[in-house]
Amino acid sequence: MKKVFKTGYSKEVKKLLEEKEIWNKKGLPFSNSYVTHVFNGRNTNIDIEEAIIELYQKRLYEETRITLRRKEIFRKKT
Repeated sequence: MKKVFKTGYSKEVKKLLEEKEIWNKKGLPFSNSYVTHVFNGRNTNIDIEEAIIELYQKRLYEETRITLRRKEIFRKKT
């Protein structure tokens, strides 16, 4: 997962959680550090884990699509 995410994933995970109206127990958005802790296994939270997996699938799909498109472009002879 870390290869696909590289950096900046916690902000996108937070955005997904906010769109789904998933908040911490105080009714506030989760912090970037808490999202990172869940990703690294220090904390557990099913909602955050599902958002991480959703984002992972989106990024993996995009990365695959771009790679295939790149191969298609370079394979063509003009």
